[in-house]
Amino acid sequence: MGYNDKHLLGTGKMGIQNSARLDSLIATLHSVVLVAILVASAAAQAAPASGQNLPDAPSAAQQRQRRSFGTTIGSAAKTIGHDEWHLITAPLNLDGVSLRSSTPIYKTPMFWNATVLTATGVLIANDESVASQVPTAWHQTSTNLSDGLTYGTAATAGGIYLAGLVTHDDHAQRTGVLSAEAAIDTFLLTEGAKLIFNRERPYTSYDGKFFAGNFSSGSFPSGHAAFTWTLASVIAHEYPQWPVQVAMYGIATAVATTRVTGGQHFPSDVFFGSTLGFLVGRYVANKDKHDQDGAPHPHNKVTRLPSAMLAHVSFQ
Repeated sequence: MGYNDKHLLGTGKMGIQNSARLDSLIATLHSVVLVAILVASAAAQAAPASGQNLPDAPSAAQQRQRRSFGTTIGSAAKTIGHDEWHLITAPLNLDGVSLRSSTPIYKTPMFWNATVLTATGVLIANDESVASQVPTAWHQTSTNLSDGLTYGTAATAGGIYLAGLVTHDDHAQRTGVLSAEAAIDTFLLTEGAKLIFNRERPYTSYDGKFFAGNFSSGSFPSGHAAFTWTLASVIAHEYPQWPVQVAMYGIATAVATTRVTGGQHFPSDVFFGSTLGFLVGRYVANKDKHDQDGAPHPHNKVTRLPSAMLAHVSFQ
């Protein structure tokens, strides 16, 4: 490693450490906002209907409300746990994998697992060269852009939910709640993966070593990319008009790209994070699809692709 490389590593290390602290604050803020949405939804469901309060027995009414609220919160926690279990075990689901099976190969979990892992492996092999070629002059602008777009995506999901409350739009409220659920699922998965893989960040080391003891600010996978792709996936699913899809997926792509040009992540980090986020969002949005009468069904191959990727995930 030459002098310039060492100089870049030295000057970049402090910036990466500061950015890692900012990432932790952002992740915490996102979690608080999303939990608040779920709690608000639970409170709305737990609130007694108008006229049911008994003026002469307020304590009894309050007790009923607290029990109802507690039950709803418990149900929300159970739902998150259920999601995590299915998302973690989904890659191990080998239904339909058989030489005699009539299931097309592209609809099997083995095909998609192999595709994602192969693509991630190819990117990991080239991460070092890509990181070393990103101009340091791009870092601050790209980082600011990725942070701003991430906040904007979270604000969009929260705004949809609040607009639904104001206008009594059940679909908008449902979209907000699904966004919160999916984002919490993604947060738990990505933070768990970071703790497991402990990958070094770019400019801490160009090598991007795994299992390097980087518990506080792991690089793999990218939380920003996973978070924005999760919300984009849910919102685009619930509002399938092409302008919405182009806007949401465009923002998510911009966040993933600027995490690399900002020197915050390697390409493999954002690819895996984006894929994880997209699949989690689609899973949560599609869980109850059998209960949605009259829901539109895609007819072209491009829009059927996500369904094929999720064919091995059991929707219950």
